[in-house]
Amino acid sequence: SRTFLCGIYVEAQFPHACTTQEALDRKTCCPLWKDGSPCGQNSNRGICAAPAREALTPFDYRVDWPSAFYTYVCKCFDKYDGFECGVCLPGWKGPNCTEPHLVERKEITDMNDTERESFLSNLDHAKHNTSNRYMILTSNDTTVFSNFKFHSATVYDLYVWLHYYAAKKYADTDDDAAHRGPAFPFWHRVFLLFIEREIRLLTGKEDFYIPYWDWTRHANCNICTNDYFGAVDPDGLIDKASRFSKWRVRYHSSSFPRVFFLFRPDDPSPAPITRKPGMDPTADTLPNMGDVNDTLGTDNYDTTPYNSRSRNSFRSKLEGFDIPRDSRHLQSSMHNLVHDYLNGTMSHLPTAANDPLFMVHHSFVDKLLEEWLQCHKNASYPESGEIHKAQRGGAFMAPFFPLRTNDWYWDKDTLSLGYSYREHSIPHPGLNRGATRKAEGGEGRALYSFIFCDT
Repeated sequence: SRTFLCGIYVEAQFPHACTTQEALDRKTCCPLWKDGSPCGQNSNRGICAAPAREALTPFDYRVDWPSAFYTYVCKCFDKYDGFECGVCLPGWKGPNCTEPHLVERKEITDMNDTERESFLSNLDHAKHNTSNRYMILTSNDTTVFSNFKFHSATVYDLYVWLHYYAAKKYADTDDDAAHRGPAFPFWHRVFLLFIEREIRLLTGKEDFYIPYWDWTRHANCNICTNDYFGAVDPDGLIDKASRFSKWRVRYHSSSFPRVFFLFRPDDPSPAPITRKPGMDPTADTLPNMGDVNDTLGTDNYDTTPYNSRSRNSFRSKLEGFDIPRDSRHLQSSMHNLVHDYLNGTMSHLPTAANDPLFMVHHSFVDKLLEEWLQCHKNASYPESGEIHKAQRGGAFMAPFFPLRTNDWYWDKDTLSLGYSYREHSIPHPGLNRGATRKAEGGEGRALYSFIFCDT
């Protein structure tokens, strides 16, 4: 027999076509493409297939994703992607996905006024426009197949739910699908690519990209202003002159520990986004360049026990669990410290992605991942029975479609995924002149600003 999660609610993103009673009864998520065949099979874009499964106990909907809901899903060929193989893999475009497509992610303060306004307005558009591709499952008992309930969500709120869903702890553990383990930076890389694609499809702007925020360049939040993500008052509320003062958090963290939140589209009092940057005495500073150097200088990608207790681990340092022991007396570092420093919506795991600062923060985390990978080309995704099942290399990354394993992304550099990082036009204030170098790889490769490495 299977042991089910303690919670009674579950939510995740599901393609519209896979929420019909017929699809649920058949446990099949193989939507018709425009050629009239499932997964575009007649056009050789993909096939409807049943991936190999492993019986797992205790049961969790994210482990062995998505077997709790579907036995058959689309498997896409070549450069096709998406739940119906109807879009292109990142890095490709065109009707047959044969045209290379590359965007260059800038540091957000290096965008000109027009670029910045376009980015922010596209986020606002995504926050207020419903996705026509996905729905959110909200059901009070997902073991009863006649009891599934689905709700529409805006494109941005869909993105928020993906993080909420993946960040839920597994029963009786501190583990989840996207944090405290080797999948952490890769899950968030795919997460950013997902929202980039959905906003491109929503707006028709195929070159939309998520810039990064280099939080080592300033001692405080230099983008917590009305020109960017909104200034805040002493209570942590965003200034009314900012468009983000109107944004609302779609659910509350009180439901998070052991139950899945039941979506309430009619919530009479949704909470606003809040921030009190630097006001928490245990996280009153942002990570500095020394922290980044120490992280990038760590040779082991991850170490036993492959969770928040890992030490001498690039992943654990990047995520912020391997904390520097210095005069700052920090309780967290790197990625985690930025969340804690912002001291509000961003500081709570279930609500963090509601704050649009989340994505530019994680874009910089992704940039650092790429720098480390370029310096450690002989490294590999760790294999160990100590790694939680959902974060093992061969596990499907939940809750994304089509199905791809965590280690599928290991040898895919950013250029192969359709983007690169551009260094800020103003040299880093803490960087000695001449300490940058052009990385190998040709035009479009980012400058590696923090460390030297052998390639």
